[in-house]
Amino acid sequence: MKILNKRPTSVMRRLNLVIASVIGVAIILLLAGPVYALSVTDGAQRYRLDNGLTVILKEDRSAPVAAIQLWVRTGSANETEEEAGITHLIEHMIFKGTPSRPAGRIARSIEASGGRINAYTSLDRTVYYVEIPAGQVDTGLEVLLDAIQHSLFDSEELKREKEVVLEEYRRSLDIPERQLGWDMMALAFQKHPYKRPIIGYEETIRSFDRRAILAYMDKWYTPDNMVFVAVGDFKTAEVLQKIKTLVKDFPKRAGKKPSRPQEPPQTRLRKFLKEERVQQVYLNLCWHIPGLTHDDIYPLDILEIILGRGKSSRLYERLKMDANLVHGIGVGIYALKDPGLFSVDATLDPDNLGAALTAIGEEISRLTTEPVFPAELIQAKTISEADFVFDMEDMSGQARTLAFFETMTGDMANADEYLTRIREVTCADVLRVARKYLRPRNLSIGILAPEDSGISLNQAVADLVMPRGFAASAKADQKPEEETEPSMVVLGNGIRLILKENPDIPAVSMTAAFLGGTRLEPQGKWGISGFTADMLTRGTRNRTAAQIARTVESWAGILRGFSGRNTLGVSGRFLSKDLYGGLELLADVLLNPVFPASEMAKVREDILAGIRAKKDRPTRELFDLFYQTLYPDHPYGHPRTGTAETIKSITRSDLAIWYRSVARPSNMVLTLAGDFNPDQVIPYVKTLFERAPSSDKKLPEIAVEPSLKKPRLAHIQRAGAQTHLILGYVGAGIGSRLDAPMALLQTALAGQGGRLFIELRDKRSLAYAVTAFRNPGLGTGAFGVYMACDPAKVETAINGIFQELRRIREKGLTREELDAAKRYFTGNLLIGLQTNGRQAMQMTLDELYGLGYNYLPRYVRNIESVTLEDMQNAAHRIILPDRYVLVTVGPGDGPQHAGSLTHSTETRSATNQEHSQDSD
Repeated sequence: MKILNKRPTSVMRRLNLVIASVIGVAIILLLAGPVYALSVTDGAQRYRLDNGLTVILKEDRSAPVAAIQLWVRTGSANETEEEAGITHLIEHMIFKGTPSRPAGRIARSIEASGGRINAYTSLDRTVYYVEIPAGQVDTGLEVLLDAIQHSLFDSEELKREKEVVLEEYRRSLDIPERQLGWDMMALAFQKHPYKRPIIGYEETIRSFDRRAILAYMDKWYTPDNMVFVAVGDFKTAEVLQKIKTLVKDFPKRAGKKPSRPQEPPQTRLRKFLKEERVQQVYLNLCWHIPGLTHDDIYPLDILEIILGRGKSSRLYERLKMDANLVHGIGVGIYALKDPGLFSVDATLDPDNLGAALTAIGEEISRLTTEPVFPAELIQAKTISEADFVFDMEDMSGQARTLAFFETMTGDMANADEYLTRIREVTCADVLRVARKYLRPRNLSIGILAPEDSGISLNQAVADLVMPRGFAASAKADQKPEEETEPSMVVLGNGIRLILKENPDIPAVSMTAAFLGGTRLEPQGKWGISGFTADMLTRGTRNRTAAQIARTVESWAGILRGFSGRNTLGVSGRFLSKDLYGGLELLADVLLNPVFPASEMAKVREDILAGIRAKKDRPTRELFDLFYQTLYPDHPYGHPRTGTAETIKSITRSDLAIWYRSVARPSNMVLTLAGDFNPDQVIPYVKTLFERAPSSDKKLPEIAVEPSLKKPRLAHIQRAGAQTHLILGYVGAGIGSRLDAPMALLQTALAGQGGRLFIELRDKRSLAYAVTAFRNPGLGTGAFGVYMACDPAKVETAINGIFQELRRIREKGLTREELDAAKRYFTGNLLIGLQTNGRQAMQMTLDELYGLGYNYLPRYVRNIESVTLEDMQNAAHRIILPDRYVLVTVGPGDGPQHAGSLTHSTETRSATNQEHSQDSD
């Protein structure tokens, strides 16, 4: 067993906290006030209609977008045993047709207006939501309220949708975390309906008929059991009148008050161990806590942050940064209507389980015997308040917060009250709730381990509860600012600085990036870009990894490296008051990384664990196999994670040399978006970054991948409940002539209103998950269709995909489909670019790719100008009958032929990711 000692780094870290807490307590108290002056309820108006429907409306003109949400106060916890899963099935069926909108028309109406529509079911609520351009808000209201009131629940549609839900159920059986989560809820809750999976069980799903659905609707889908929220660029009076008109004839339903069995107090520790075909240990610990409205929730939220939120949290520092015992660890709260759970989750190697549990037990014991440091408390409060600031960046975040507090606590004003109560939490409060709830008799332990792991459940419990006495723990009213156009400044050494002002929210997002990524990785060093990205915040000439993490989290900020197929960089987000500190920190990690060996070992193990974990994720294996088969001679064919062999071979020198080869000023773009003064920021950025020496060296040229000459097939044999498949083609590159038409073709095929969803899921019930995707790259790209289905349906599914693609190639799209695709695509661009962070990333990448930082408006014009002829041409150029890739992951030997379009094929078999590398 690996023994975890108190390392000097941990001791010094705690000593620093003591010093900071004692010497700086007066300063901390002065800083303990709110970090912002905004309130999510400012400007929000609440109405109760004659039929009992609660309506909350809030005007926000910061973006031409509206978020519309309807929350129903019912979830799986309102079901009887026989009804298990019916709430989730109804959520699916709500969009399957009304008298005025047949099946498929609901989603198509929203997507054709440039919006998106979806829903989810939880334990206590069911939520239906639309995001849509502001000019189409009436459409969003009409469609959503029509579906909620007048769904037909047609028997044939129900029969098909049950098959779709069963596919979703089977998909969950292949996800280890989902399985562990189901088992843990069943262990922690013996009486309460929280014990059942939200999706239900196969036998209950099959049992539901139209009568059962209507009976459930009659109980729970009543106006007085619903909250309707809209936030966006609209006029409140007009929207309110529209809603009143739409719901004036709401169907009369009986209604019912929830009556759930109470969960009896847990009086002894509960535990289980399951061994399955997984690659690592999945660990979950959970303790019962009170319901959402209980006074103890506020200190419990603070406890959650201190114990397990972020890299400076106690568990992450102890188990990850110091000892590297886990691949990942985190803490979460299930704050539910009825008493919920406080949870610790981790993934790790089996050999480290004992030491990890001992360390967790010691940290829990500290919390139940010693007050937290004032510095930790203030940092946790700052993080909690900052979460509210960042949620207000987009319309859906505001709507979600208003609806959550109105639905779950009875008053949207509790959103602001929550922050007040968080600020009032003391160190004594945190100690009190830790002692009260984090007790062994209140604990449930679940372990999902690899087969033949040799883990002893009793020993695991002893490792956790014995250490250190754990077992004895008894916006002001103002006119909106004119939107500022982005601008660019080129520094003396060639760095391009892009600036986009947005003073609405007191926060700034920043993105710095270089051309790099998988595309520029050297031979045999696949994964070096991602490795480098993870290491950039792990130590500089001026700061250790722990110092970087503590600094960022003390500001409630984010600073992390990223790597993709084409880029390498660092992105960050800070409150405006911390902008200059954040910029200095960003400059330090970009200009002065030292790639310390101790951190390299931790990151390397994380990457290797992620590579091993792919075997627990059939979709990860599938997409790796697809790109390898599509690009046998191009860097895009290599997994972005690298392979176990290449990651093990990468040295500190390799990282430093490769980073210097791409991290040149002429290859760097830095973008700031948010609340700042450019006259002050520009000189400061120059001071920080112009000291980086310029270079005339060119980046390497990447040869073009030879085109496919014939079909290629590949398969990974993997036990499971589903077969996952991709049928794909070489696609259009970024900025190419076919880029815009292919974006629209993918849009027309994907989504709930797309052809694939309607023809293969809605009409034929072949799968729960089916979609089209594209991945444009530099000089080339990929286009394909993904589906997951019952292995018995694979041949039918493949032939169905071929049939739909043949229709597209031969007949193209209709005018209605093209117009709808344009509205959906451009509408989702607006929705997706509401936040500063997304805007900063978009402008950075466009500039790096040679398109220009202000390319987006031109791209939108390109989309709008696409004709039916352009679409037909793109389909003929990309969807080539005898030049495709078909890859599968699932039971058996995979498809033995490639469908009726096949002329001749090249078949590649692969087992356990030992893929053939032969090329045409």
